[in-house]
Formats: sequence, structure tokens, C-alpha cells
Amino acid sequence: MNIEVLKEELTQITEQKKFVLNELSNYSDLLDKTLVLKKSNGIYQYYYRDADDDLEYISAADKDIAKRLAQKDYYEKMLTNLHRQEMAIKRFILKYNCASVSNLYEKLSDGRKQLINPIIKSDADYIKEWYEKYCGAQNKYDKSSSYTTNNGEEVRSKSEKILADLFYQYGVIYQYEPEIILHNGIKCYPDFVLLNLRERKTYFWEHFGLTSDNTYSDKNLEKLARYEKSGIISGENLIISTEAYGINLDVNLIEHKIKLFLL
Repeated sequence: MNIEVLKEELTQITEQKKFVLNELSNYSDLLDKTLVLKKSNGIYQYYYRDADDDLEYISAADKDIAKRLAQKDYYEKMLTNLHRQEMAIKRFILKYNCASVSNLYEKLSDGRKQLINPIIKSDADYIKEWYEKYCGAQNKYDKSSSYTTNNGEEVRSKSEKILADLFYQYGVIYQYEPEIILHNGIKCYPDFVLLNLRERKTYFWEHFGLTSDNTYSDKNLEKLARYEKSGIISGENLIISTEAYGINLDVNLIEHKIKLFLL
């Protein structure tokens, strides 16, 4: 479960509630009335129930009143539903703590640890095994130029340095240019492999820096097709960033993706 996604959902709900409340202000003359429908011989008849629980018929000439009442009732139900969703998400965020399960073993005394075979690995053990699985700097293709990241790696481009430095800044666990084997047995070296430790989910990140170049774009579209055949799918476990002629790397968008997928 991605807490950042839930927080974004809360923001959307807040905006929707503001909109609905603003719309409801246009129906202040009908707040004590509720629309009632009855059907006779296949034809709907409209009434409203007032604050005294009296039922009043709405004639065809006054059908606009029925329309306004229906819209008002809809907004009121929408507001109630949004409020329930808001409370449910807030309660979930307040109680949710997946680390309490994965780190349960770590909280035990040393004496108990010696007697127990844990079902879920500790974060430290999980990270150690992840690094062993995804070793970095596996692409031996010569670098025409190199840039040193804040984490001490040598990367091939200024944009890759910006990406790596942002990962480092946000404390994201990553490796540069790991080796992976695709479905057809071909070795491939994604720009980055990253770990969302909270969800214990691995992501790959590819940066396409010359999307204005048709040959470059065609080559990388083929790469994306091979990735999909191998279960590496954009929006699921593959994150993409791009540049083009006149369109530089958008750092704000990169930070958004880091928060959305990796934290």
C-alpha cells in the first residue's frame, strides 16, 4: 500500500468537498426539503417532503423545482460519501505501519533471536540480499564521458547524475546499471534499479535523453517492448524519465515520481 497515493487521494477528496459545498450554497432555499418519487402507470410523479414531514406535489409546471431538489440531494449524498472516504483513509494512515510486521524479529531479545527462524527478513537482511541480487556497474560498455554522483558512482550523463543525486538525497536504495536477463536470454543493463523498502518492491528506471532523435526513439521503443515481454512494465515496476530537444529534465516531476513510487 502506497501511503503517498492515499495522501494524494485525500487532497483530491478535499478539493471535491470544497466544490460540492460551494455548489450546495446555491440550494439554500431547498435545504429543508427532500425529493420523493412515485411511479404511476409508468410515469414518474414528483413530490417534496418538508421539515414538517408533509408531502407536497410538484406539478409539471414546477418541474425545475424537482430538478433542483434532485441535484441538491445528489450533492448532499456525495458530500456524505466523500466525508466517509476521507475518515476511512485518515484512520488507515494513522494505524498503518507495515514495518511493525517486518521488524518484529528485530525487537526480540538476542536470546529469543537465537531460538527463532523468522518468517519475514529484517530490513537489514533484506537490503543485503537485494544488493547481492542487483550488483551495480555491470555494464562494461566504454563511457565516452563520466560524471561522479554524490554517492560516488561514475555515470554516463549529467542527467543520470541528477537522477542518482536525487535518489541519494531522498534515501532511496538503488544501483546503477545492474545486469538483468530478459525473457529471450539477452542481457540488459537498465539505468537504475531501485528498492521501495517499505513495500519491498523493486523498480527499474530508464532515462531517455534524446527522444527527439527518431533512431534513438525507435531503439528504445524496442527496448520497452522487450521489457514488457519480461514483466518489466511502465507504471507497474518500470519508471521512465525523458528529455528532448528544448525540453530539459523536469526535476519537480522526478521528485514527484520518487515520492509516488519509491518512498
